[in-house]
Formats: sequence, structure tokens, C-alpha cells
Amino acid sequence: MHYEVKFGRLAIDIDRNSDGIMLNDFLKAFHISSAKRNELFTQHQITLNRKDAAVSDVLHEKDHLVIQIPDQKIDYTPSEQECAVVYEDDLIYVAHKDPGLIVHDDREICLASQAAAFQMNHGIIQPVRYIHRLDRETTGLVLFVKIPLLQGWYDAMLEEKCIARRYLAITGGKGHRDQRFTYNQKIGRDRHQSNVYRFSATGRDAVTKCVILDRKKDWLLFRCDLETGRTHQIRVHLSGNRHPIINDPVYGIPSAEFEHMCLWADTLIIPDPFTGETVTVTDTPNPDFSRFVW
Repeated sequence: MHYEVKFGRLAIDIDRNSDGIMLNDFLKAFHISSAKRNELFTQHQITLNRKDAAVSDVLHEKDHLVIQIPDQKIDYTPSEQECAVVYEDDLIYVAHKDPGLIVHDDREICLASQAAAFQMNHGIIQPVRYIHRLDRETTGLVLFVKIPLLQGWYDAMLEEKCIARRYLAITGGKGHRDQRFTYNQKIGRDRHQSNVYRFSATGRDAVTKCVILDRKKDWLLFRCDLETGRTHQIRVHLSGNRHPIINDPVYGIPSAEFEHMCLWADTLIIPDPFTGETVTVTDTPNPDFSRFVW
């Protein structure tokens, strides 16, 4: 399905895969809420073949659908410094987050306020919408959507594991190259310590798949793929299985050989909602990981 975002409009050329589908169902498939769908029709923000569209319209191959994307308020106060964007297309951008920076906070500089500066400086006059978060001390990639109308679709893709998030972690412990692990241990809050998590029979399901990519001296380099997205999931799974992350202030072990907590969200694999094609985004180099080969 071909599409174009230009001059505040999302234009979509309907292909044979959507032939015969009701327009309302087509929009629903992109997880656009009923309230927003109603607004598109009643506010005349959607046209089909250059005429105001109706809920009852049926789509056919080669139809031309246009959705207006009016400017909206940027809902974070822009910081002086904009975020470092490592990938951008018509629908999304992916930002690098430094360690020590929280993704969102109304009281301090955060990645969302840096994203607000990026959007303001590049004419993206829309609310700041991140699709997932990283812990404050974790380095790496965070996905933002440029068209809030599509946030529900990206949220659903994350929930359905269609967006892949890959991390690298440097740990202590024993192991060898190519050794694989699947951690399937429930995680819940520690009742005695604030903002600390642990294995818990009554916690939420959590699955992390890991492989050791390299070993240098006493350190192991893990690649970790998230099957679920629980708070502190990789940190708890690795530390609870005798592979504590270096310089993790809660679950890990300290080392002056590394500058930061050694957990790095270095890769995102993201599908396109209209074409179905995926893009693989990798982060900028991380000095803490430069001694390893993977």
C-alpha cells in the first residue's frame, strides 16, 4: 500500500488487499479509536477520491484516501537541547537516550522535552508520543510516533511483539560464547524496597531470551531479546540468574572499567503500518561496549 505524508495530510492509495473493506473497519484496523474516527468524519478531515468520506463507504483498489493531520499543541516544554535522532521517516523517529536521562518527567529535563525541541525545530507540531520507555540509567533507542493518530497501532504492535527490541548487556558471572538462555520467571514489586523488583510467584509474566556474544576477561557480553516489557525485566532476569549487569546500581556489581550501567537498547526492528516492510535501527556507538566483538 503506497502512502505519502505531505502538507499536513496522510494520503493512502488503496491496494487489492483492502478491496471491499468498509472504510470504518479499515480505520479500526489501525487501532484508531471510535471517538477519533467519529471526529474524522464529522470534522470533514477525511476524503475518499476527493469527496468527503462517510462511515458507510466501501474501499476499492486504486481508491485515494486522504486524512488531514492538523497541527496540535506540543505538550512538553521544549528543552534547550533537542534529542539526537538516529532514524526518521514520515511516520516515526527514533531517538538516542543518554544514561541518567529519564524518558518523561514534568519536573525536569527529560528525553520527551528534548523530543519536543526536535519537533519544534523541525516543524512537527504534534504532541510528543513515545511508544516505550527505558530505565533512567539505560542507554539507547526510544521510538516516537510523529502522527498521534497512529499511536494506537504502534502500541498494539509493541504489545503483539511485532516491534522487536534488542539489548546488549555486560555482566559478571560464568558462561561461554554462543551459550543461550530463556528466562521465564515472573517479576513483581519488592514489598520492602521502593522501585525495586524481584522474582515473584504472584508477579507478572516476563520472558527474556539471551545469548552470550563474547567474553573478555571476567566480563560477558549478552544480547537480550524482550518477549515482554516488564519494569527492570532484563536487569532482574540477569541478576537473578547469576549474571549481574555491570554498574547496575540496584541489582548489579560495580566496576571502574566501565563508565555507565552496561545495559544498552541498541536495536529496534519496526514494521511500517501500510507497507508491512520493516526497518532495523541501530544506535550510535557506545564506548563501554567497544572492547567486545559481536
